Amino acid sequence: MKKVLAVILSLTMACSLMACGGASMEGETTPAPDTETEAPANDAEDAEPAENAGSDAAGATEWIWPSKEELHVGYSQADLASTWRTVESDDMQRVADERGYKITIVNAEGDTEQQLSDVESLLAQGCNVIVITAVDGDAIQPALDACKEKGVPVIMKARGSNGVPGVDYVTFFSSDFVAEGRYAGEWIAKACADKETIKVAEIQGILGGTDVRDRSGGFHEVADKEGNFDFVVEQTANFSRTEAQEVAANVLQSTNGEIDAFYCHNDEMALGVSLACQSAGLKINEDVYIVGVDGMYETFDAIKDGTVSATITCTPKFAEQVFDGIEAGIAGETLETFYAIEDVPVDATNVEENYDLGF
Repeated sequence: MKKVLAVILSLTMACSLMACGGASMEGETTPAPDTETEAPANDAEDAEPAENAGSDAAGATEWIWPSKEELHVGYSQADLASTWRTVESDDMQRVADERGYKITIVNAEGDTEQQLSDVESLLAQGCNVIVITAVDGDAIQPALDACKEKGVPVIMKARGSNGVPGVDYVTFFSSDFVAEGRYAGEWIAKACADKETIKVAEIQGILGGTDVRDRSGGFHEVADKEGNFDFVVEQTANFSRTEAQEVAANVLQSTNGEIDAFYCHNDEMALGVSLACQSAGLKINEDVYIVGVDGMYETFDAIKDGTVSATITCTPKFAEQVFDGIEAGIAGETLETFYAIEDVPVDATNVEENYDLGF
């Protein structure tokens, strides 16, 4: 009889557990913007105490949103090695100040271990919403786990995570890096339409970032479709103008200048490549084409001067949208798991009309 009662009690408890669990909603996005997945509900009123934070029975994380009055945003920046990142951090500080929110910004200096330590420090300082621009999409996972354990909402910004949206982080605000790569590939294909084979050098950013992965992926989609792209080199220059100039000089020397186009993952590198090409006596837009990504004012000016062919805008100034998302989460609204920032290909034909998009 005791064994029978024990079985009945176990079945009763199991049924009770199945009836419990947090609400969830469906949304579309990706850690890389082409994958559909499910997102959790963002219901501030139903938040559990911190000690009960974590994943519900369906796997969606129960994020604990603070009130506006108590909001303390922690922003973990990947690095400040480029103008883009500096403007991005300044924009986050500006919007936080304008809206009256407390924010603490830290710089990982491109070091994944430092970024993990930075996030732990932000949590220890009482930051109750964490925004992360990840150095590495895989290596950031322990930091996401630390936030998830406390129920602290995480928003990925500008660089994503290879984790699961809705489980490892709430949402991702970013340009569509795959689309940027496609735009660059399509521009080069059109510019070199008269060539049977297009000899291309792809100068990549810091390996491990989702921006690098996706900008390359989108570009290679076009290359595969066109079928006549010959990749002379695919090499990182770590988003550095100086390194890109050195890489380009080596490419030009090894190919005897027989190169049709350079695709650079950011404008800093495009400007460095331009210097190398000019030093080698090549004429931009005649002997070789140079395409970057970012939309720096300096690059727009170079396009006007004919020393860079084109760029794809990728603004660092979208903190307004990020804070709108935070306020929506606080209000208990559901959030999509990806918000795309619109980009525009810019060349000599439209640089004047798009100049205000620069930074």
